[in-house]
Amino acid sequence: MRLTLTSGALLLLVCPVPLLAQDGAQVAFAPVTQAPVPVQSASGMFSSLSPPNQRNCPYKEVSGRVVSPRLIMVKEMFCRGPGHDNVLVNVQFRNAADAAQMVTGRQVAITARFKSAEEDRDPLFYAEFLIAEKAELMADDPRDHPALPAPAFTSYMMCQAPELDALAGRLGNELCVQSTIVENITAAGPALETAVRAPANASPADMAPGDPEAISCRHDRGVSDRHLPAIACARNSYWAWYKAQWRDPHSSTPAPP
Repeated sequence: MRLTLTSGALLLLVCPVPLLAQDGAQVAFAPVTQAPVPVQSASGMFSSLSPPNQRNCPYKEVSGRVVSPRLIMVKEMFCRGPGHDNVLVNVQFRNAADAAQMVTGRQVAITARFKSAEEDRDPLFYAEFLIAEKAELMADDPRDHPALPAPAFTSYMMCQAPELDALAGRLGNELCVQSTIVENITAAGPALETAVRAPANASPADMAPGDPEAISCRHDRGVSDRHLPAIACARNSYWAWYKAQWRDPHSSTPAPP
């Protein structure tokens, strides 16, 4: 199960079907083979297919630590207001092949057209999104290349991950899951499947009790795109961070891995 979009966000997943034109020639529509990729908010708490209120950001280049092939963590950016420390920037490469060089933990520098966006997620909470369009990697110091991928140092909510398609299909629901659980889905899968069948009706101010490493799930309270109501799952340590972040949106503490 990939996406169920409503309210103006429509995705057609089709196979090429030959049709007859008026002159008898066959015409085939090209298949849509890839669903849109949600972008992550600066804190990693939220995702959105197309966050509104996009504005140009006065940067030409930034450097940061690689979180995933599409994300880097930048020490600070000041696009609107006072800015924040330790923010996630969505990297959209001009050349898609450059994503292969995005090794977790590596320090990289990119040039791009930078944008910020803001989305109302609660009467008292606005999610900010930072996007680097047409990004290109700059030449860097070979010493920045680790011999092996560095262990995860932060996490974020990953919505509509391909690894979760089968589970989402069985549940008949979209899923948003902590990224480090998805990355270790072979080992974490059984615990995730147990937890997702009993999601709690919890508010952002609620902390999940019990083992910090245990996985628990909640009915989505605005984690996923507003058009994609989902079940959100994470380790209890993440939900503790989530509670603190909700109380203090300006906190720059990265999410736990």
